[in-house]
Amino acid sequence: MRYFFRVEYDGTGFGGWQSQTNAPSIQDALSSTFATVLRCECTVTGAGRTDAGVHARAQGAHVDVPVPIDVAKCEHSLNAVLPDGICVYGMQRVADDFHARYSAKKRRYKYYLAERKKPLFYKRVWMVFYDVDWDKVQKNIPLLLGTHDFSAFCSSDTTTENMVCAVSEASLSLEAGNRVFLIAADRFVYKMVRSIVGTLIDIGRGRLDTTIRDIIESKDRKKAGETAPACGLVLDYVEYPGINDNV
Repeated sequence: MRYFFRVEYDGTGFGGWQSQTNAPSIQDALSSTFATVLRCECTVTGAGRTDAGVHARAQGAHVDVPVPIDVAKCEHSLNAVLPDGICVYGMQRVADDFHARYSAKKRRYKYYLAERKKPLFYKRVWMVFYDVDWDKVQKNIPLLLGTHDFSAFCSSDTTTENMVCAVSEASLSLEAGNRVFLIAADRFVYKMVRSIVGTLIDIGRGRLDTTIRDIIESKDRKKAGETAPACGLVLDYVEYPGINDNV
């Protein structure tokens, strides 16, 4: 029997979502906790593999269990055992052919930036101390919209061959005194969001004399800017057909 649930986590101190041998992972913590609570081997599958230090507000995930469960009691027990930086919510029964990764229709990320040192947001924002022309940044953001080959914004150490993504939302706003870059698409390539944010800042500070459109069309990672640090990135939401939740 397959159950869907949301995961919120602080990625600080974890090697990322994916199970690995050299660092603690979100996936391992969840799978181990499900096994403890349900007393059976469980493997959790997520919508995306966030990197070390990246956070999530509404990651999507599923787990297969041998018998029906009381979702309210299960959530309570899981959250009591999980590390303080991880919680699950919104658990519900789904069809056996539902898949947290392949059934997802859209993923939305937010990237948080601060223009001064902010101790209360430590490991939650990129503290940008450059003199940035934010109007120039704003003008470049709409150029991300549409279906493009994002090879120029993919890390060189990826094994992904398909670099085409359909971006449906892209914006920059203010939230609690921080600047928040939002981007939503059907899929993302490796380190795409962080590469885009780093490039936007490099354009805004005058380090790059180009536009996002020109960089996309080049398909050349060397034409883009630096990769923004992981700490400011949050997997904000993953959208699925037929999933009823208030996120």
